[in-house]
Amino acid sequence: MTTVGLIGIALLSASPDALLTLGAEHELFLDDALIAASRNVTRRVHPAEKHPGNPLLRPTEPWEGAVTIVYGSVLREGEKYRMWYYASGNVAYAESADGIAWVKPRLGLVRMDDEDTNLVVRGQPAGGEPATLPYFYEIFGVLRDDRDPDPQRRYKMGFLSIQRDYQGPREDPFHPRQRRGLGVAASADGLRWKLLDNWTTEAICDGATHWCWDAKRSKYALYGRTKYVAPEVAEAWAGDPSVRAHFWGRSVARVESPDFLHWDITEPAQAPVVMTADTKDQPGTEIYSMLVFPYESVYLGLVQVFHNRPDACHLDIELAVSRDGVRFTRVCQGEPFLPVGPVGAWDRFNNSLATNPPLVAGDWLRFYYGGRTARHSPYSGADSGDGFAGIGLAAIQRDRFASLGASFDGGQVITKPLRLAARRLHLNAKCDFGEIVVEVVAADGEAVARSKPVRADGLDLPVQWESGSLDGMDQPVSLRITLRNALLFSLWCS
Repeated sequence: MTTVGLIGIALLSASPDALLTLGAEHELFLDDALIAASRNVTRRVHPAEKHPGNPLLRPTEPWEGAVTIVYGSVLREGEKYRMWYYASGNVAYAESADGIAWVKPRLGLVRMDDEDTNLVVRGQPAGGEPATLPYFYEIFGVLRDDRDPDPQRRYKMGFLSIQRDYQGPREDPFHPRQRRGLGVAASADGLRWKLLDNWTTEAICDGATHWCWDAKRSKYALYGRTKYVAPEVAEAWAGDPSVRAHFWGRSVARVESPDFLHWDITEPAQAPVVMTADTKDQPGTEIYSMLVFPYESVYLGLVQVFHNRPDACHLDIELAVSRDGVRFTRVCQGEPFLPVGPVGAWDRFNNSLATNPPLVAGDWLRFYYGGRTARHSPYSGADSGDGFAGIGLAAIQRDRFASLGASFDGGQVITKPLRLAARRLHLNAKCDFGEIVVEVVAADGEAVARSKPVRADGLDLPVQWESGSLDGMDQPVSLRITLRNALLFSLWCS
């Protein structure tokens, strides 16, 4: 049967409830949710561009030790960028006017060796002074909560609480004699913190936890560490000696809350797993963390993948996508979105992302991340030179996480039946040395509109029609998109 015939059958058989609506939210081609058929096209990830001045922030003060990473957050408030970051067990604070050049203000809130510092949380007792927050182990991040009516809780900090030598009913099953969970502190200004609760949920058990506000559910979604190994993975990797020696089964679980304090699941090890290694991964691979945030029509997951093998011990960032924030599909599995650096680089071995979604700067999305010169335990070793962990910046242009592309020979993508919410079609595409042509196909399989060739590189390329138009297009249609030497990132209507 011809492709046109298949389109006609799909359009005629599609129920109104099954129809997808193409509107102002951009549809990214990270998965096949919109695609009915394709030929000679390839999906690929476009790695984020690292800032040439990286690392933008590195240890410079004695109280920071050798490790400064964004186990933490970067928020933009008006014309000021604010950063909360991990500094060798403490929480430090920095500010910037442009998000590139950072200053570390000496706040006078935490003193070390009779000196003012830029610390806002003392992680452990030191110099006769107690820790700022009991059971504090390490920061996850900071959020600004304008939904909370109490101005004293305008900012909330999530952190890992650990109570050692614990004996009781809340013992963490993966860490004997320990109680572990999400601690939450609050602040009116993001600088002076008071504990709200050490144990808001014990469904997460370790570091590198992320969250987002899910407006569709009116809830916070927390994506945190658990331990899980799929049965088929355990069977496939059972004979690998490196797996037997070092594999822990790090995975990501999800819980949700209306206020960041009262979570739907609080019991240890009871939250559903939403991201874990599978048999397509190399033996020993673990999912260390996943930053999730709503983006246009999808939920994007930035998956921190731990390649836990002695011959390739590093952590990089890959992509995943979801339509509901619960069921995720990995995008071009094995292709890094934020790769580690080359030999001698400051981000050679272990990249981790700030807790917050990317910050918008013009047409660019900014991702702040931590990089390290040393390997993750249980492996030792590093390149010669300074051993430290710092904070850098990587960025992409809007929507350009991954593309569908075709060579000079041409390729084609046909969408599923769509209801068009508006009459102007837009593309985010790179076809300045090729072209993209869009045809609108009705239920009888006939092309009712054909675009002029699009030959440009742009984030918003309006489609102009050579024949026909979208005016009066009230019935479901499919889009037949032909690419030649071109990359397509997203499309939408306005």
